[in-house]
Amino acid sequence: MKSANRILLLVLSASLTLGGCAAPGVQDGKVASSTFGYGLRNLFLSPFMIVAGVAQGLAFLPYTLGTGLTDLNKGLLQANAVPLDDSYKATFGVSIDDKRVDPQSGKIQDQPGLYGRYRSQAIFEANSALQRLLVSQGMPEAKSKNYVLTGNYQYALTRGQILLAVVYRHPGEQPFKVAAKQTGIATTFRPGQRGWHEPYAADIDGHPIDEVIDWAAIDYKLLREEKVVATLMVLAAEAIKSGKRSPEFWDMERPWMAGETGRVMTSSQSRVSLPTT
Repeated sequence: MKSANRILLLVLSASLTLGGCAAPGVQDGKVASSTFGYGLRNLFLSPFMIVAGVAQGLAFLPYTLGTGLTDLNKGLLQANAVPLDDSYKATFGVSIDDKRVDPQSGKIQDQPGLYGRYRSQAIFEANSALQRLLVSQGMPEAKSKNYVLTGNYQYALTRGQILLAVVYRHPGEQPFKVAAKQTGIATTFRPGQRGWHEPYAADIDGHPIDEVIDWAAIDYKLLREEKVVATLMVLAAEAIKSGKRSPEFWDMERPWMAGETGRVMTSSQSRVSLPTT
């Protein structure tokens, strides 16, 4: 335990230092987030730390990198959280006990890569998976349609960073008209469009659209790992179950849109405080 927390403190120190001292011309926060992500692969979480992390939401996701699938699932069960087995079934159609699933890395043999690879259909598939997971936990299917996993991909390609948020969407699957984030032009979005999967506080008439439940800024390529995607679904489902709301997201989205991604990445990382004893 003490060793794990020393690693955690060192990683946090390195990422914060690099994020605040990036040289001119270095893409905002890119070095810091990369250092943070790779460092956490050496962090093994005890069950006690997993229980604490689940309660802290989506920002906990990068901290799970160094913990094997089996151990992570045990910690989730101890936290009375959604099991990874349920998430794997909803997201990938296989059980974690399937012989194709590596019990350490969580990688699924012969699984075609979709997430973290700049493929437009990923956000649609992720939302279908989240809704299947919610239904598997007892939520009526009609109600599950009000929960949306959104993504701001503005810097996914250039900086390898993504801003994720799970929201309660008041219109459900109905179209809505908003000022589009990139252009400011009044635009009607429908579920089959990429823009529909971005978060919006209100429509052009001021009616509420999204209440942000939870959010996190992470390295986009982390989503290439099946274990990470499945854990993301678990953390999203747990945040939904808890009735959590995160209105501070809108104050983070503005600097993100303005290119201050390093600041937002650091804020996301600092939202997690794991026990030291």
